Amino acid sequence: MKKLNFIFSLLALCFLLNCDSDSSSDDADDPNNCTEANLLLTQAQADFTDANQLNYTSRCNSYKAALENVKLVCGDDTGEIQLLINNLGDCTQNTNPSTQALMTANLNGEQFNDLKPNGFNLFNRAINIVTFSYANDDDYISIQGNSTYQNVIPNNLTKEITIYIPQSSWSIGTYNLAEGPVYSDNNVTPTPHYDLVYFDNDDYSGNIEEEGSITITEFDLNERIIRGTFEFSYSRTSDTDVIGPFDCTNGTFEYSLDDDYFD
Repeated sequence: MKKLNFIFSLLALCFLLNCDSDSSSDDADDPNNCTEANLLLTQAQADFTDANQLNYTSRCNSYKAALENVKLVCGDDTGEIQLLINNLGDCTQNTNPSTQALMTANLNGEQFNDLKPNGFNLFNRAINIVTFSYANDDDYISIQGNSTYQNVIPNNLTKEITIYIPQSSWSIGTYNLAEGPVYSDNNVTPTPHYDLVYFDNDDYSGNIEEEGSITITEFDLNERIIRGTFEFSYSRTSDTDVIGPFDCTNGTFEYSLDDDYFD
């Protein structure tokens, strides 16, 4: 099992990253100063939140640059900033109306019927191809379901499920859904795994993913579509306590295989 650190809202990044609030006025305007870097990030975030189709790419690039500057100046020990950078992709918009991306799930009794990749309404990108080279040699399809994908910036209501499906599972069948990448040592075949993130500002800052199962009911390279169902159990953690286990049920997914990888 693994424990995912809670990803705070960007407005709280200054506190998360141990910014130097005692900086002198001499370096207050220096982007290499952590406090100033976070002020620039806050402005870039606000601009990006109000982006439209005409200025999306430029504002996204500015926001991405501000994140990268905060990572450089303030550090990113937990990897949370890099995760935000990765979610922005290359800041281009795909306006293909035929692209499909839909996940449903019931998390501890709360039903979500419209989970999509974060920002899907802006860039219409269904999947990504990722690797976990430290564990195995497979390429993975990454499918994400975010409950507030329209807003790009997560809030206290945001729940996010990301499922990673290795090339060895790109076919119809039922597979173990692990809590992290499966190491291929001793000829062990990689299986799908997942991440679950709650963005609630409460005492339970992380999740412990338990094993579950995923069934791929359709994998069609001609129609460029992947469909299936999933379920798993998980617990929530604070610095001193663990609550749960809770269940994720009624998990379904239907995503276009729209990555250039399949061209």
